[in-house]
This record gives sequence, structure tokens and C-alpha cells, in this order.
Amino acid sequence: MRNRLNIFNVLSFFLSALPFVIYLFMYPTMPRNVAIHYNFNDVADRFVDKSSPEVWLLCGISLISFIIMLMLQPYLSRQFKSEEGSAIMESLPGLFTLLITLVFSILGICFLLKA
Repeated sequence: MRNRLNIFNVLSFFLSALPFVIYLFMYPTMPRNVAIHYNFNDVADRFVDKSSPEVWLLCGISLISFIIMLMLQPYLSRQFKSEEGSAIMESLPGLFTLLITLVFSILGICFLLKA
């Protein structure tokens, strides 16, 4: 992948910022204490203040995963390099970045919607 600023990376970045946008939008209506941990019976067993750094961290886990995947893209590009130089093989690192960011973004959004 020659150009690190491709469409998959741009989409991944906006997707990783989505939990922050939802958090800032929901902040005024959120209860003062939000559940941050649930046990196996899906019962909240740990609460923190809604402005706690732990809430920011749960929102930022998708951004952290995006940054990690962005740093791994040169390695993934070497692994998926083919002789033909097909466009599909060259776009796989970006697709993996998008997929991983999507998973962690959904986790952050689910946390916020459950709060």
C-alpha cells in the first residue's frame, strides 16, 4: 500500500471517532453514575461518574485500535503482497483496519447506549 491515506483509513478514522461524538451528544442526558462493568448475569456491578477517564477510555478503544492497525499496515502490506499486484490484495490491510475499528467502535457505542 503506497498511499496510507486511502478511503479505508479515512472511513476507519471517522468510525473510530463515532463513539466520542455519541458520548458528547448523550452527555447532558446521561445519569450521573454510569455502569462500566457487568457480571455474567448482565447485572451492573461497577459504576463511575459519567465524566470519569474510564468512560473516555471505553469510547477511545476504537481510536486506539485504529492507531494500532495503522501502525501494522506496513507489515500487513508485506504479508499480502502478490506478484500480480492485484488491487484486492493491496487493499486487504485497509479492510482489516476498517473491520477491527468497526468491532471496537460497536463495543463503545453499545456501552454508551446501555449507560
